[in-house]
Amino acid sequence: MAVELDRTALLAHRARTQGLHGTASIGDLDVLTLGLQDAAAGSAAHALRQRTGAAPRLDRPELALVLTMRGSPHLHRRADLPLLRAALRPRDNDALRAFLGGYGDQLIASGADGPALLDQVATELRAVFPGDEATKGELSGAVTPRLPEIARPWCEGCGVAHVAEGLFRLGTLYAGIELVPHDGRRQRFRLASGEPAVAKGDKTTELLRTFLRLAGPATLGDLVMWLDTRSVTAPPAWLRPSFDELSGELVEVRVGGLTLWAHPDAVAGGAPDPPPLLLLPPRDAFALGNRAFLVPDRAVAKSVWRPVGSPGTVLVDGEIAGTWRARQSGRVLRLTVAMHRELTAKQRTGVEEQAEIVAAVRGHDGKTEVELD
Repeated sequence: MAVELDRTALLAHRARTQGLHGTASIGDLDVLTLGLQDAAAGSAAHALRQRTGAAPRLDRPELALVLTMRGSPHLHRRADLPLLRAALRPRDNDALRAFLGGYGDQLIASGADGPALLDQVATELRAVFPGDEATKGELSGAVTPRLPEIARPWCEGCGVAHVAEGLFRLGTLYAGIELVPHDGRRQRFRLASGEPAVAKGDKTTELLRTFLRLAGPATLGDLVMWLDTRSVTAPPAWLRPSFDELSGELVEVRVGGLTLWAHPDAVAGGAPDPPPLLLLPPRDAFALGNRAFLVPDRAVAKSVWRPVGSPGTVLVDGEIAGTWRARQSGRVLRLTVAMHRELTAKQRTGVEEQAEIVAAVRGHDGKTEVELD
């Protein structure tokens, strides 16, 4: 029988487990196992600042900016990379297809061994890495001629045949290739020292367990949305066995009319009051998981999660209560904040203070203005 849980308490629990009280150390910040997504560039630094309370330095030796979930750039602890390589490694073509979008159907139709092809891409990426740093175009151009035809389909947008996007992105993880932290929009890669380690055994279940502890309660479909590049109508077979392994330890809960699965920690006790007000970057880890649980109002949810160019969010007492965008014009950084609830005078002051944090993370030393709707 499902356990009835209080939504406000669950949100406070999430804020605590994700370190959003602003005093966490890197070593204790387990949300880095899931990753802080760097979309757009600078988002990961902002997310880290809100959790540690200190000026973010992504070039710290214990951190790595790599392409992981859905092939997107995420900031992780370097110590977590062996687990992630084991957890995300596809067992077969069906699992690999989750990273490949439409090209996955072409790969499967060819009869090629997808996981073996991924290994080849990773090996060649490491072997041909050009110089200390390389752009994506330089790295793709170096590796493409060394790959079989099935791995380099014709690209209409580029007008050439090159290594498939999904294979390239996932291949960098297994090649030990990282992104260079920077403030610009153009990605640059570097080759990490040493052989890229992979944890032994199937770590997918462990990764899902961590997700449910930090971003639950959720459904299997929410986990699929987190890991799969495609829009799927039903959970794919490759992920269900790992989810089923957790069935004996998860708790079925009811929250606001939703039936979800929770980690035992979420029902074990209370949590401290959530932070009063935070501006979080686009695609922050707090917004992972079940969207109807996080933002019950569908119209509001559409403004939070957009197919392209999602805004940052305003967290008020643990609730996603608004969105924000920043635009720089000359020496002025202007934040446009759209709220879905009335703010007190103290909270409005909090928005102004948070805008200064956004400016500091971006290295902006000019004027900061806030347009608060």
